[in-house]
Amino acid sequence: MDPVPEIRREKVFLQPGMTTEEVKKTYGLSSDQAYKARVKGFFVKNYMKKQIVIDRENFNSAVCYPLAKTVFAKNFKWNPLAQSIYDDMIQEAVTRLFELSGKTKEMANGKYSENYANFWIAHNAMLAFLKTWERQNKWCLSFEDEASPILRGGKRSWSPEWGWMYV
Repeated sequence: MDPVPEIRREKVFLQPGMTTEEVKKTYGLSSDQAYKARVKGFFVKNYMKKQIVIDRENFNSAVCYPLAKTVFAKNFKWNPLAQSIYDDMIQEAVTRLFELSGKTKEMANGKYSENYANFWIAHNAMLAFLKTWERQNKWCLSFEDEASPILRGGKRSWSPEWGWMYV
């Protein structure tokens, strides 16, 4: 038995003429969501949940780790904050690649290869992890050391949120 349940998004079309109360009771939506769904005629099930479609046969860690390192090298190596949490970002990308291993196989077609989809899954996972880490550690003293303009090289730019920063 798989301990991680599969979570997919799907568009659910409503029957015409349903009231907001009927939509609310039938699909277990809040009043606001039920009203919006009734007006549009549909809603997306599991819209706010992270998609998980695992295919263990399709997942190859020997391919995913080098891909995650390539994504980091191409997109995040210039960021000193990302460099300080390098291992965590690599692991986050590989975890997300595992979670969507079944989805990438479905998305692959003649136009986009499986490797292309995996690249963007890893990129988006790393970017989301970095942004979340920054937001959660915004006021932490160790983060201030990392974000200090004195420690960075490059051009200076003004940020209303952080002040003077080296880009």
